Amino acid sequence: MLEYVLANRIQGLDTSAIRKAFELAGTLKNPINLSIGQPHFPCPSNIIEAGSKALKEGKTAYTLTGGIPELKSALSEKYKNENEISYAQPERILVTSGISSAFLLLFNALLNEGDECLVITPHFLMYPAYIKIYGGKMNSIHESFEPEELKEFANKKLKIIIYSSPSNPTGKILSKKQLEALAELAEKTGAYLISDEIYEKFDYDKKFISVGSFYEKAITLSGFSKTYSMTGLRLASILAPESITKTLTTLQQYTLVCAPSITQWMGIEALKTDMSPYIADYKEKRDFVFESLKDHYEITKSEGAFYFFIKIKEKDEDFILKAVKEKELILVPGYIFTSSKNYIRISFASEWENLKRGISALVDLA
Repeated sequence: MLEYVLANRIQGLDTSAIRKAFELAGTLKNPINLSIGQPHFPCPSNIIEAGSKALKEGKTAYTLTGGIPELKSALSEKYKNENEISYAQPERILVTSGISSAFLLLFNALLNEGDECLVITPHFLMYPAYIKIYGGKMNSIHESFEPEELKEFANKKLKIIIYSSPSNPTGKILSKKQLEALAELAEKTGAYLISDEIYEKFDYDKKFISVGSFYEKAITLSGFSKTYSMTGLRLASILAPESITKTLTTLQQYTLVCAPSITQWMGIEALKTDMSPYIADYKEKRDFVFESLKDHYEITKSEGAFYFFIKIKEKDEDFILKAVKEKELILVPGYIFTSSKNYIRISFASEWENLKRGISALVDLA
């Protein structure tokens, strides 16, 4: 029988542990799910109404590849006013089908086989996956780095430097001193500096800073999924030097075509929506989790996003299996975010009842 051979670039890719957690939760009668990386609150009604209105008006056709002008204009103002990026003209902005699609475009366009990348770790699981797919070589440095520690990468031929701030999985917000050091390294090595800012609104005690506010060559990724509970609606944007945006737009013509039309109209309304009450709720939940677990686990207080990255004494997969068997508690193993196998990630993007049950179970498992 003829065997079909897959491309070398996807050999070794496995189903993500987060997807496996979703599947596992579906098999349990009364699961306590602290694995979900999406908001628990509904998408605000005014945003839904904007989508409904666009549907009724027949706005279901292809849009311009780069995005509808009205949304690009609104994003331009958002970047200028909220992120303090003065040069954020619409010509520099590409609207994409979520940040995952932005990664696909960027790594496809920028990374050649053998190119070196620097990833701030613990990292979002897609970064090493795309580096592997496109044949790059991954270097890493811990998110607690001091600027002088970057000197070891100054003589490397880096092509991409990438990080998320606030971080998935730790909630860490990089300091301005760290961001300035990364920008300086990018300038010295000629690397593209990619800032994943999907959790930008979720900053609690420490203010989030966009590297693009002082480094014009930065590639800034912003999304609607987490802030406005639009994860399934797939909408994000890339702000980059105009030459890069043009290249990415051409690539999008041959791959993703355009972001969903209805979602783009919803995005305009989303940018007008005050989400501060939801952010305040998550800050309260963040504080509750930290106070409840600090005497039982080695835990650092999350500065942003809606996660904790908790050190455990045993191997993460063993702990997660025990949590499922004894408590029907669904967690995410830390190994998908870092080389260490002694961490778990929990999400506090949850209803209070579920969160309290989950934290009580974690205390029992300590």
